[in-house]
Amino acid sequence: MDSQNFELAELSNLIGLIYEGATDPSRWTKDILPAVANYIQAHGCFLFTALHTPQDGGYFFLHGIRQEVVDLYMSKYISSDVWTISAVKKNLFLEGNVVLGEELVTKDQLLESVIYKECLSLNDMAQLMTSVIFGMDSTSTMPSACSFFRGLSDPTFSEKDRSRMQLVLPHLSRSLGVMQRLRTAELTVATSLAVLDRLHSGVLLLNASGAVAFANTKAQRILDEADGLGLRKSSNAHGLNFIVADNNQLTKVINEAVSATLERDPYSTPHFSKSIVVPRTSGGANYTLQLSSLGEQNEFIAATGEFAAIIFINDGAQDVVIDPVLLQSAYGLTPAEAKVAITLLKSESALEVAKTLGTSPNTVNTQIKHVYAKLGVDTRARFVKLMLAMATHKT
Repeated sequence: MDSQNFELAELSNLIGLIYEGATDPSRWTKDILPAVANYIQAHGCFLFTALHTPQDGGYFFLHGIRQEVVDLYMSKYISSDVWTISAVKKNLFLEGNVVLGEELVTKDQLLESVIYKECLSLNDMAQLMTSVIFGMDSTSTMPSACSFFRGLSDPTFSEKDRSRMQLVLPHLSRSLGVMQRLRTAELTVATSLAVLDRLHSGVLLLNASGAVAFANTKAQRILDEADGLGLRKSSNAHGLNFIVADNNQLTKVINEAVSATLERDPYSTPHFSKSIVVPRTSGGANYTLQLSSLGEQNEFIAATGEFAAIIFINDGAQDVVIDPVLLQSAYGLTPAEAKVAITLLKSESALEVAKTLGTSPNTVNTQIKHVYAKLGVDTRARFVKLMLAMATHKT
């Protein structure tokens, strides 16, 4: 029993640390990844976005892996990564998956590969366990994974290691989900109440009792409209308001989700993508709510005490808007290519783009090839995911 209590305490402390990264990205490299790697008993790990570089708003956090090995991998061996090639071929890059390296290639196949001999062996990266935090089918968050490595003579990753990672993964998804959602158009993390007004979604910050202690402008507008969501004052919490839905059953679901979020249950916390759908009373497009705990050292300071949790309110009635200037500056698209990219996102085909813009289909096809090359994507699915990651919204 003592060992079980120790492991639960270790996991609870780790989960608390993970949430610190939501508002302070520097913590991932400084102490979160070292702690997660220690929990998994791996000498190295990295946390990364699969389709986005840091310059594009993605992230690449390292622990225990030398930078020169990473640079060598990125410049010369990324296209010959036998683990990645197998994972893609077997369609294993799915949200929530935790995959062991030997499920991808055998030990002998890895040791005979060029990438191992000339790159991975330089850091004794002979065994892999990778966890998919956000999959390729994610539309609201960038595809992300966290990979762990052990040496050639280390114990192999086991089902116990996989189970331990599956406990941590939902909390990683929530912390990273918040960090991604707090990104402003300048790709920096919003860490002040004023900056939250620049985000396209509604944002509520809750205190330790689950009461709403702050609402950004968009959230306040949604709550004032009272079209499915609103606030209810409680006499037991110093007159503070609690978020409620128009029907009691949904209110109960929201209350239970808030309670679970504040408790940070190590064993039953759902993934960040598991949102709560709230219908509008008027029959309009639904709202969706995404919740997460915040770290105890989060950057937001409340007059009533530290904020303990965050709720994002996504308005289904908003239209996607992409700034063509951002496409041009971030990816080097010409004004014409940016216009084609934005039109293509809302169109079914190149022919439809040509009709919309009054341009020849041949010209549009050539421009689409240039757009894909500059964005670094090779499929429509990846194109859509990257574009949506850059989107803002309007009502």
